[in-house]
Amino acid sequence: MSVKTYVLLPHTKPTAPHYQRVNKDQRVQFDKRPIDHAYLKQTFTTPEGKNRTARLKLSCNTIWQDEQIKPDIGIPANEQFTPQERDAVKFTYEFLITNNETVQTYLESIPQYDKWWVKKEGVEWKGFSDERPLYTLLDEELIADQKDEEFKKRLKAANKIAAIENLKEIQDLMIRLNGTAFTPPDKVRDCRNALIEFVDDANDEMLDDLLKDEVSADEKVIILISRAISEKIISFDAVKNQVSKKKGDGWVSVKNISSEYSAEERERYFAEFLTSEDGKLLRSDLEKGVETKGSKPKK
Repeated sequence: MSVKTYVLLPHTKPTAPHYQRVNKDQRVQFDKRPIDHAYLKQTFTTPEGKNRTARLKLSCNTIWQDEQIKPDIGIPANEQFTPQERDAVKFTYEFLITNNETVQTYLESIPQYDKWWVKKEGVEWKGFSDERPLYTLLDEELIADQKDEEFKKRLKAANKIAAIENLKEIQDLMIRLNGTAFTPPDKVRDCRNALIEFVDDANDEMLDDLLKDEVSADEKVIILISRAISEKIISFDAVKNQVSKKKGDGWVSVKNISSEYSAEERERYFAEFLTSEDGKLLRSDLEKGVETKGSKPKK
């Protein structure tokens, strides 16, 4: 019997950060679901418009409930599932490995299998269902190709980082990737080392973000705000409920944004203001101020 490996689809990954404690002083972030299960029973509509129910029962070789309940097999429609059957469809850290042909047939015959939906030459189309696919069959050749492409992309990112010699350029890249609250190092070498660590931990979307050459208008504003905060040209804390601009030895309010919002939200609202027509003059003023002060790094 051949062994097959099934893997959860990317949409099942947690959208919020999750951490696992490895000892009393350390925890590590993970993006894999520790446990998940395929359904043990599922009904769908066949291409002929008839409802049919697939059910995993390890005591027989057929996965179809209408065949299982016949007298020669005699498994009641309401029979409870065993712990062994539940374990047979359990994914552990995204993977399910099995050499049981009945389990394999079942997993590839229900709508939770992504290829169940495929309708093309050489692949059976199994019917209609509102169920969202949960997993796919691991393709070793495809995985090898993906690893090769990922290596090339990480190498390209590393080469881009290595080619940057200008401090402001590499700091701006780091601010663009990390947001206004991020404080970039004040040496090219240290920025480069930090970006290499970023590449090591980056997912595909983060690598694409680093590799793109064009900086959007919104990203330019993020960089501008970070620089202006760094140069103490503006402050989100000098006056309550206000974004303030330095004037002489004091501060003058330039935008009313409640202090009840988080720092991230206040900066986002201010960025939206700077990209609007009403904020156009202030943005130009901040750009001149940052340029005049030489864009020193945050302290």
